[in-house]
Amino acid sequence: MEKVYPFFPLSAGVEPGNPKRFVLTLAIYLVACGVLRVLCAILGWIPLVGWLLELIFSLMGIYCVVGLVLAIVKFCEK
Repeated sequence: MEKVYPFFPLSAGVEPGNPKRFVLTLAIYLVACGVLRVLCAILGWIPLVGWLLELIFSLMGIYCVVGLVLAIVKFCEK
């Protein structure tokens, strides 16, 4: 598990028993996902660029979900 945390620095900074940092990390990941969805909706109508952006935004969405899960796991550790 420790090998994954360098790719997710926000999740690695979460400490067990520190709810302030945990909530801040969750908020950052959720806002990032929301912004990506809005940009995808705005720029998705462009024919050639739309599908490429959809692919990139999907990968970033997966990154955000994995970061959320890692933050939850790190916060729940004892």
